[in-house]
Amino acid sequence: MSADVNFGGDVSDETILERYPAIRLDRLNKHHYGGYLSHRLVVGRCADCGRWHTPLRPRCPECWADAVVPTPVSGRGAVHLLTLLHQGPPSARVTYSPPWPLAAVELVEQTGLRFVATIVDCPSDRVRIGLPVELTWITRDGAPWPAFRPSSEAAHVGA
Repeated sequence: MSADVNFGGDVSDETILERYPAIRLDRLNKHHYGGYLSHRLVVGRCADCGRWHTPLRPRCPECWADAVVPTPVSGRGAVHLLTLLHQGPPSARVTYSPPWPLAAVELVEQTGLRFVATIVDCPSDRVRIGLPVELTWITRDGAPWPAFRPSSEAAHVGA
């Protein structure tokens, strides 16, 4: 993996550790969490075969090349898998009202490229498989985390 690529902007390792103290930061995921601080969703992309993947790995899962480059994605996609959580850990820091929709979103960059996050700004009865969504950001423990909300396309679907 190219060590000189930094899609987290000018975010230092120390800043990432400070903002995400529960994360075990390593040379691979620092690009991912640095991207969060810059409001970018960063995944791996192979410079040899062009295949996208998440989580970041040192080798491409398609061609096994070590030419993986942390690369931002658009954050646009569709709900591929949906779970409605009716119970979770008590937390005054996260303001969800049950059920909490957790989705695997298939991103537009590539069939099979999926990222799991919560769905926000959408009544639970409107969340469904195939719902077009876009990346948004929520704050937990004072740090940004990715989430998805219905995209402007979704406003025209089933309205």
